[in-house]
Amino acid sequence: MTRMHFAIWSALVSALLVPTQVGAQGNSPASPENAKLPDACKLLPQADLEALFPGRPITSKGPTLSPIYKGPQYAESCMYMVKLPSPTSKLETAKFATITIVQWGGETDGLNGSAATFATMRSTAEKVVSDPTLNHHIEPAPGIGEEAFAEISPSTIKVRVRKADLIYVVSLDVYSPQSQPNALALATQVAKRWKGGAGMVEAATPIAANNGVDIPEDTRASSVAPADQWPDACALLTSQDVHAIFSDMKIEPPHKTMGRITHQSRIDRVEDLPKPIGCLYQTSRVDMVNGERRIVTNAVNLVVSNMASTPELSKTYYEAARKVGDAKTEIAGLGDEASLGVLNDIYIRKGLLTVRVHVSGGDRDRALYDDATRRVNALAKLVAEKLP
Repeated sequence: MTRMHFAIWSALVSALLVPTQVGAQGNSPASPENAKLPDACKLLPQADLEALFPGRPITSKGPTLSPIYKGPQYAESCMYMVKLPSPTSKLETAKFATITIVQWGGETDGLNGSAATFATMRSTAEKVVSDPTLNHHIEPAPGIGEEAFAEISPSTIKVRVRKADLIYVVSLDVYSPQSQPNALALATQVAKRWKGGAGMVEAATPIAANNGVDIPEDTRASSVAPADQWPDACALLTSQDVHAIFSDMKIEPPHKTMGRITHQSRIDRVEDLPKPIGCLYQTSRVDMVNGERRIVTNAVNLVVSNMASTPELSKTYYEAARKVGDAKTEIAGLGDEASLGVLNDIYIRKGLLTVRVHVSGGDRDRALYDDATRRVNALAKLVAEKLP
């Protein structure tokens, strides 16, 4: 094939391919018919969301084209992601806003008209919300297009609208009491941008902007009891208790440890506990072993591990504490449950309260270790009698 023949052949192939490409993509943007095609991202532009969620990061996920079998392609749906402050943490949560075009063009009335299609949509939605297990309900949405209603679930608000020959759905994830008014405002603004027979038009007025974004209150119940309910560690393990069990030893005055609790939320709140959560007594004595002086010491300690807000959480905290302390030996008669760990820690749970009683000493001397075990068991019984 000569160079001239090749050029002619290439031009013919290109000419044949052009109609196929145009048919797949739809009419030319300049054609009058294309001007009537709906565009989901123009019906619901990002500017509307920026007005309703001032100062919040908004990302466009872009349009989704209609299926080829529907004819000339158009932007059938458009999605945006809005980042909002989480009411329960310092992180941000992603909420989505979407518009989907269900039907457009054709007649308004008649068997296949938009009015009949919308009636079918409403009937289907009513059947869905009749199931009480789904926790959905329908509310009227007057003033939007020719007819509209909102389908509301705990997670999403969907506003279904018919404006002349156009049927569309605006969906907004639930975030706060602002969610439903915002969804209705978006759906109303979409209706202003469509005119039956003409297609896309400019909205007569802009969407009304919000002054700010409502942040829902953190309604989670605290996992710990109020500060005034936490007991005094030195009232649970008194000097008299320690003297009763360590009468053969010198006992230093107690060292108190104060604590605080953190109420976790979007902004953590820290609260100081008014009473000590730890009470430590240092004990010592001098033994003569093989004619040599040997100093024996014990650290006698009680720690309020947790004061839970519910019995279920108290059980969870107790199990976590005993697992950390490797407390596998069950002990009866101390509170609701108790266990002894390998380091002579006794964990006691009674009601909402979990405490740890500890006696150190004798880590490398069996006799001293067994003596510490005996003493911590005796102390735990005295402590258990004082537990609220």
